[in-house]
Formats: sequence, C-alpha cells, structure tokens
Amino acid sequence: MGNRAAQAATKAARSTVGFAARRIASSEWLMSIVYDHMNETNFAGLAEHEEMLSDSVRVDAYHRGIERNVQSGDVVLDLGTGTGLLAFMASRAGASKVYAVEHSDFIQVAREIAQLNGFTNIEFVQANSREFTPPEPIDVVLHEQMGDELFNENMLQNVLDLRDRVLRPGGRILPATFRLFAEPVTIHDAMRIRRFWNIDLPDGIDLSATEHSPIAGRFDTGRNEQFWARPGSVASTVGEPHPVLEFDLHTLESLESLATDHLIERTASADAIVDGCCVWFEAEFDDATTLSTSPLAPLTSWGNRIFRLDQPIGQGEQLRLNLRMGQLFEPSTWHVDLL
Repeated sequence: MGNRAAQAATKAARSTVGFAARRIASSEWLMSIVYDHMNETNFAGLAEHEEMLSDSVRVDAYHRGIERNVQSGDVVLDLGTGTGLLAFMASRAGASKVYAVEHSDFIQVAREIAQLNGFTNIEFVQANSREFTPPEPIDVVLHEQMGDELFNENMLQNVLDLRDRVLRPGGRILPATFRLFAEPVTIHDAMRIRRFWNIDLPDGIDLSATEHSPIAGRFDTGRNEQFWARPGSVASTVGEPHPVLEFDLHTLESLESLATDHLIERTASADAIVDGCCVWFEAEFDDATTLSTSPLAPLTSWGNRIFRLDQPIGQGEQLRLNLRMGQLFEPSTWHVDLL
C-alpha cells in the first residue's frame, strides 16, 4: 500500500473509531456493557489486585464496616467478589451464608483462597450480578465497585438492580452513603506545572503572549485540561469543601435522578493559585466508619482527577465554577468552567 493510501486508510479508521466512541459514550446502555467488559479485563490478574489488597486504608475501612454491620445469621451477597476478601470478612463476622458473585474467571482464585482458609459457607457464583437471583432473600449487599470518580465502574446500575430484585425489605447495603466532591485546590510549589503562558522563566523571557497566539494555538492539543494528582502534591483546598452530590443507595431512585450541573462557590482563605478542581469521594458504612479518597486524606489505591484551572486568587475573593457532568459514568465528558 502506498503512503497516501495508507494515510487515507488510517484517517478513515480514526474517523470510524471516533464515531463509534461518541455513539457509545452517549448511550448509558452501551457504556454499561463497555464497563462490564472493562471490569472483567482490568481486574483479571494478580497484579491488579495486589494494589487493592495492599491498600490498608481501603481494607481497614471495609473490615470495620463489615464487623459493625454484618450480624450473626445474615445472608450476604458480595457483588464483584474479586479475591473474595469481602466475602471472607462477612463470613468471619457471622454471616450464615455468603454468595460471592464474580463474572470473570478470577473467581477461581477466590474459590481456592476460600478452600485454603477453611471457609465452608461461601457459594461462589460466576455470573453477571444482573443475571443472578439467589434462592433466598439477601440481608446485606456488599460491594466495592467505586471508580476513581465514583460512578465509572457500573456501581449504581449493579447495586440498585440487586437492591430492587434480591434485597429483603429492611436489608442493608454496605457502603450505602456516598458524597462526591469537586473542589478547587492548590498544589505545592515544587510539584506545580503551570500553563505554558503562565510559566516564569529567567532573563526576562516572557511566554504570556502565547496564550492568544494563533501559532501556539495550533499546538495546544487540549490534553492539559485534565491531569492526575501525584501523591502528596495537593497542598490545600480553596475554602471549605462541600459535596456536589450526596446520596444513599437505600433510597436513591436511579442514576438519572442525580443532578449533573453544579455551581461551586468558594471563598479563598489565603492568596493562592487555584491549580484545578479535584475530584474525590467518601463512602460511609455507618457514623463511625467512612472511607475517603481525598488527596488530603491517607493515601488510597484510588486516583484523583484534576480539571485544570491555573487561576490566581486573593484572600477573601470568591471563586465561582460551573461543573457540567455530561455523563455521570464517563468523566471524560465532565467539564469545569470559571464564571
């Protein structure tokens, strides 16, 4: 194939893939299928589980939450059991029966660990949870399907389906209460990466004019609009954090009932550079047990996406942002704009 023909074929392929990606991202049903497949492949090896099992903040929070909320004789369903850890904890806490549901072949590892540790009251079920109906009502649904931005591992679709189909009246979901934060933050000076035109250089070299330069604009790919916080890089929030969303899975009607447009207003407690708007969540098991993925909390295996702002602010000034979450389950469609 000649060079021009190859370039034309590549261009056509990119166009087709781009069209398909946009169609998939616009459909909750298609994205649900994609995330089911991603969950199956993303957590299919030992390496993917090593980070989660080594996350002591995560493991300790689930251990405390299960010990405090799973009662003797409970029938428990562990959604997406993975290594089986939550199922094992529920069994140790006194559950009479645990259904450990996992749609990937990794369930074989969980089954082996159960045998090696003498668990006899856990039934391992290889199936998509939405295609499984246990033979008895469930007292507790256990789950850990929270993505970095909370919604992007089909958590709501899967948990609400089980709640409506198999959870007995008065049954419990662990964890059930969630708070999503999108907070303006400032990053430590040594870790800050500023926008091209805001970078200070020696000898009076000035880049500020490139902000509106058509030449420089041709090379602005937009890839700097979002970035991931490096561990320990966030110095502080700008003002007091408040969740943009808070809900309880026991009472939430549906994914569609959650608002997707939010006004964020914060007053700066000191002069600062607002590097961006950082996303994290809190998962609450009970009044005494909360798991936080805040960049200012102890480090977890979840990451923190930051929507870049690079905006100076003075003490006492108010910052107003508009958060638009195009698709809750697809953070690439989220946007943060200064007002």
